[in-house]
Amino acid sequence: MRIVSLLPSTTELVSALNLEEHLVGISHECDYPSSITNLPKLTSSIIPHGLSQIEIDRFVRQAVQQGKSLYSVDAQLLQDLKPDIILTQGLCDVCAVTPTTIETSLRGVRCSISSDTTIISTVGTSIEGIFQDLLNIARATDRLQFAEELIERYKIKLRNTPQLLSSKNILGLEWVDPYFSAGHWVPEQIISIGGQSAIGSPEEHSRTLTTDEIVASNPDVIVVLCCGFDLQKNIEFAQKVYQDDRIQHLEAIQKEQVWAIDANSYCSRPTLRVVDGAQVLVKALNGETDTTSIQRVRAK
Repeated sequence: MRIVSLLPSTTELVSALNLEEHLVGISHECDYPSSITNLPKLTSSIIPHGLSQIEIDRFVRQAVQQGKSLYSVDAQLLQDLKPDIILTQGLCDVCAVTPTTIETSLRGVRCSISSDTTIISTVGTSIEGIFQDLLNIARATDRLQFAEELIERYKIKLRNTPQLLSSKNILGLEWVDPYFSAGHWVPEQIISIGGQSAIGSPEEHSRTLTTDEIVASNPDVIVVLCCGFDLQKNIEFAQKVYQDDRIQHLEAIQKEQVWAIDANSYCSRPTLRVVDGAQVLVKALNGETDTTSIQRVRAK
């Protein structure tokens, strides 16, 4: 069995099923587990390196308006690898290679994939949806029983997630310039620890926010979890929140309750580590120290 994964999330799910040895190709963003990083990379991003958040936002909006994909696929390499299974995404056109992109790229270079190739698109927008995506991959790879047992362990882990010592109104920010709410499973993460999602309900899409909306939500805590970034970058982005004069009067700002988290590992990607991310968040807000995954960011 030969598997190509065009998403970091599906690469993680393949690894969770103990199928790493069957991976023959990955995306340029795949970085976990580290043992897969030397595999051939079939995708690349058209977004230039070194752009600021506002520049990235403008670039993405323009590309979407023009009907352009933000990613390209090495169709020749994909053909050469002869995968039995291709894992991609049907969730967010601006987050990953889509089934349409794969088809367009293949036509562009006049190559084809065997009709025997199975293409699985992940679509989960909730923790339960992530479990269903894992089951879909497991069915195609004859790992269904293993997946069912794994999911049950994670359901138990989720049910046993520690709760906040005191209820908090938590604002998750998926982007800070401009502001974007945290969507999909992130409000569910917040609710699972006994918190209230200041803006956004489970499975809702992330969307742009005005400062008036942020002020009206009056969060006790702001968590910066910018999509596609690790802890150190999100610490940098969190500092920008303190530089916005329009929200300086908020209690979360005044009390320096602004946190940065390793979003790549625990929030951005629809993987089993979303469950771990809820535990990372609640432990930090309850006063336990874990500076490798999440940090409180104070004003400079």
